[in-house]
Amino acid sequence: MKHPAVWVQSLLPQRLLGLAVYRLSRCTWGWVKTPLIRWFAAQYPVDLAEAQRNRLDSYESFNDFFTRRLKAGARPVAGDAATLISPVDGRLTRFGTASGGEMIQAKGLTYRVHELLGEPPEHIDGLTHGSYATLYLAPHQYHRVHLPLDGTLVRTRYIPGKRYSVNDRTASAMPRLFCRNERVVCWFETRAGPMAVVLVGALNVSSISTGWLGEIRSGREREWREAGTPRQTFARGEEIGRFNLGSTVILLLPGERLTWRPALAPGHPMRMGEALARVSRQSPAEDGGSGR
Repeated sequence: MKHPAVWVQSLLPQRLLGLAVYRLSRCTWGWVKTPLIRWFAAQYPVDLAEAQRNRLDSYESFNDFFTRRLKAGARPVAGDAATLISPVDGRLTRFGTASGGEMIQAKGLTYRVHELLGEPPEHIDGLTHGSYATLYLAPHQYHRVHLPLDGTLVRTRYIPGKRYSVNDRTASAMPRLFCRNERVVCWFETRAGPMAVVLVGALNVSSISTGWLGEIRSGREREWREAGTPRQTFARGEEIGRFNLGSTVILLLPGERLTWRPALAPGHPMRMGEALARVSRQSPAEDGGSGR
């Protein structure tokens, strides 16, 4: 029998709800946006002191407020170029090494690496036993995504899916939750080898944006390959995307390259720029970087 939280969500008209949230969150009419922003700021511990714009009435829409930028220096980037940092403000729900191509979602539940990435297993040999970290973004947190290591963009894949909640209750009750939900997989070449940054959609997430494609609207599965010369490169800590309403980010890298920070534990709160792990050695040329 399904958990009540899963059963209720399965009955919701998710696409219709997402469309309604999309339009409502982008409405610029004062009588719509102002009550929404003020209600949200009253319900959640939003720290406006660290935002570039610290007045509620300075935002053009609720989504503008939700995806607010922070002041310069609000998130220092830890360590040097060999330090893997948290790409977001969030809670580290799971981390470790994939076993037999499977990662832990919650106690008693696993999901497969290749299914999450939308790739045949033979194309992701380097990540089948790779290191992974899952970070959950609560509604009140900063919702922009930054790059964990210096990297060169290789390709981006949009994978359509459902929009189930990604909170603890649903993650503990629904098998393969992250593989069911809509997501965007961004591949980078890094000093640790191929790195996948997976932006997982969720209930009420009206869209996902990247810095190079802009807003990616729901629809059919598609892929964008970087064919230009030189390809786009991003510095560690540089913004690469955002959630237009909240969700989860999953990182995957070759497992033998990382040493996790000793103090980490499931449930550990993270801020963008804090150290997650140390890269032990450079990526050999034969690793490529596309995950293929």
